[in-house]
Amino acid sequence: MNNLTVNSTSGSLFRNGQQLFELLLANNRLVEIEESLFETITELMYLDVSSNMLRRLPRSLVHQHYLVAIILLGNRLTKIENSTFQGLRLLGYLNLMRNNIGIIAHGAFNSLGTAATIYLVDNNLTSLPSDVFLPLRSGTIWLNCCNLKQLPQVTKHLTIQCETEGNAVRVLDLTITAARNLAYAGFVCKRNKAFDTEFDFSCTECPAGTSTALPSNSYPGTTKCKNCTAGGWYQDEAGQKDCKRCVNGTYVPPANVPGRSPLDCSVCPTGTNTKMHAGYRACPCLQGFYRLDRFGPCMACNATSPGLACKDDILTVKQGYWWSWSNGNSSDKQARFVNFMTQLKIRDDSYHRNFVNFSGSLPIVYRCPLPDSCHGGVTNEEMCKEGYAGPLCSLCELEYFSWFNTCQRCPPLWRGVLQLLLAVFLIVLLMFALFKADKLRMRQRQHTATVIDQLASKAKILIGFAQVMAGVLSALAYVPWPPLLLRVGSWLRSVELNAVEMANPSCFNHRLRINELEETVLNIVGQVLLLFSIFLYYRVRYCLLPSCCRRFLPGKNSLTLARRSCLRNSWWILFLCYPSTTAHILATLPYKDWTCMELCRYDNQQDCPWYLKADPSIQCSYNDDSDNHVLFIVCWAMTVYVVCLPLLLLWGLFKRHRSPTLPQPHPSDDDNFVSLRNRRSATTTDLLISLEFLDENYETKFWYWELLEMVRKLLLTCGIEYFGSSSLSGVAIASLIANVFLMLHAQFKPIKRNSEHWLQLLSLLVISLSVMLGTLIALEQATDNSLTSDDAYDRLVFSVIVLFVNGLFALYLLGRVGLAVLRSVNKVRFSGGRYRIALFLIYLFSDDNSSDCISSSNALSIQQEDELSNVADHITSSSE
Repeated sequence: MNNLTVNSTSGSLFRNGQQLFELLLANNRLVEIEESLFETITELMYLDVSSNMLRRLPRSLVHQHYLVAIILLGNRLTKIENSTFQGLRLLGYLNLMRNNIGIIAHGAFNSLGTAATIYLVDNNLTSLPSDVFLPLRSGTIWLNCCNLKQLPQVTKHLTIQCETEGNAVRVLDLTITAARNLAYAGFVCKRNKAFDTEFDFSCTECPAGTSTALPSNSYPGTTKCKNCTAGGWYQDEAGQKDCKRCVNGTYVPPANVPGRSPLDCSVCPTGTNTKMHAGYRACPCLQGFYRLDRFGPCMACNATSPGLACKDDILTVKQGYWWSWSNGNSSDKQARFVNFMTQLKIRDDSYHRNFVNFSGSLPIVYRCPLPDSCHGGVTNEEMCKEGYAGPLCSLCELEYFSWFNTCQRCPPLWRGVLQLLLAVFLIVLLMFALFKADKLRMRQRQHTATVIDQLASKAKILIGFAQVMAGVLSALAYVPWPPLLLRVGSWLRSVELNAVEMANPSCFNHRLRINELEETVLNIVGQVLLLFSIFLYYRVRYCLLPSCCRRFLPGKNSLTLARRSCLRNSWWILFLCYPSTTAHILATLPYKDWTCMELCRYDNQQDCPWYLKADPSIQCSYNDDSDNHVLFIVCWAMTVYVVCLPLLLLWGLFKRHRSPTLPQPHPSDDDNFVSLRNRRSATTTDLLISLEFLDENYETKFWYWELLEMVRKLLLTCGIEYFGSSSLSGVAIASLIANVFLMLHAQFKPIKRNSEHWLQLLSLLVISLSVMLGTLIALEQATDNSLTSDDAYDRLVFSVIVLFVNGLFALYLLGRVGLAVLRSVNKVRFSGGRYRIALFLIYLFSDDNSSDCISSSNALSIQQEDELSNVADHITSSSE
């Protein structure tokens, strides 16, 4: 019977209990048994009232003359009187263990049978009457002899067994029920196979340092004494079902298992929470700490690396960070660490003893240049997000291609072909637009800024803004820019005209996958082929045609004009591609600590490999047997292009400044009869005139300003990467450069036309604010307390500010276009004739605020109308 209390043991409970032979009341909360309980029971033979809270026994117990065994283990009895067991002459088994018995009266066992086994272990006995056991002729008495002043007298066949560490208490001839109860009281029981009777179980008391905690349906024969495990557990008493708890902040080390005394509990190691119970480890770790040994010290996450996350003793890599287990035995070491972390999560005693600690070294944690590409975790397989792979998750997997610092899934084949055709079409369209615009410009030339010149000047500003903004967003990839701004940046990236990147050749066949070195070389080769096609066009159309066909070419001195047109368009292509090409060349130079990074797997590793920052699949190696040795040499050779092109432009602009009035081709000159000396002079003149688009929109004294703009683009597109995009110094330098150029432009106003001045000023302001905001975010991330990642409100404010600044620039452009349309409509409204469309386009792209542009008055002069008519005739003939 279970869950009985003092009110449940009245006599009415066993009103019809005359034939009751066995009464089991163990493991309840009985404080007292009423006298009337045994009035109706006359033939009781076995009584088990163990593990209750009895302080005394009922006097009516003496009427149970058939009692053979009484188990009172685990109660609160304090005294055995001489009348307690009076008249129980058949009683042969009496278990009084684990009570508070301090007094046993004379003659307490006089009425027992001649052969009896009595258990008095674990009581408060310090002395016994000398003749208390003399009535017993045979049997066994179990005592704590060390607590007694002297042992009582016994007969020849009576044995006193003293409980010691090597001499555990044994209880023989028990029923299965009694054996089960003893198993829950700290005994280990087994069945005696030699006997086939009801009393065929024997139990042995578990020694100190052990316990027996079993489920309710456990078979007694399967019980074992289990050592108190390492951690916050010990047991200084024998025969206990549970281990005792160490004081909070202490634990039993594995070397001291099993703990047999409170002195075996040592102070928990450093880094642990000593205010909590140790449990099944050396105390839980403090918040932000981790451990590599279940029973060892805890270490701070921040002290190891800012890229580690620690919670509940477990160590993982944060999102945005990366590590990699070494080669060779990496799978074995990684598996051991994963198994250890898995077992460390277990809070009970079921953890595997073979994975108590991890003795290997942890990999070095690196910050990913693209935080969104690194998933974090523990194993190599879970470090990178889907689509990303390689060191620092900077490469793209198969079926993915790289675009604007992201790995995107390859589109279907038809979309890939369409993108390739679109890239080719854009390049052809650019060439066609340059030549057509140049022809229109030549026909309209009147020693003043033409509409084409104004359009080219505005195009320079817009292209420069697009290149710098895309470069800043790409270099500061770890800054959580708003998604819409990143999408705009990916569109602006198309201005670089990187045909290889736009075509995505790896999506057609994985064998076409190219690295950064190969892409750089292909881009350079593509530019060379584009310039060669311009030269070939000039040679075929103007130089290789017979003179009879050449005379039909439009205009006189067609060779001179065509030569200048080809040179100007070549300069335009070089000017357009210079920032991105230079960035690619500088990024692929194998220069350690600048363009290369060292990736050591472990702190004690020597000869760590160096990888190219722009493409970690490439090792920075100068060996002749390196796969990329030739490509590295090509990239080093292309530094001549990086240095010489600005110097050549500086020389040309300086010569133009020294010769402000360059000779123009005279209508009477014949291209076929020009001397060699004059040809050389004409070639130099054409070369200088073709550079006019670089300084046409600047004041005379600021003839060099476009070269400063090229330096600004270089510093902001590749300078951040060169100084370190993830370092505060690199981002701060970028912010300083943007602000310095903004102040210089606002102070000196180098641009002549007012609208272009404000357009350039606003573009510089947008770039400066974007870089400054990126600096603030980099500062927050460097302290590992980023507002953008931890606080949704701050992320929202940051997004609104960036979008507002860039939206302001877009609104300004729309406003300027709208005003230009309204102004042009107002001018053309009173004009008639077939030139209305041409007049509208010319007015649309003209600048009314400049004195050297087309007049803004409503009435055009006759000379201007004639000029516009000629231009319109040309536009009409070209369209036809």
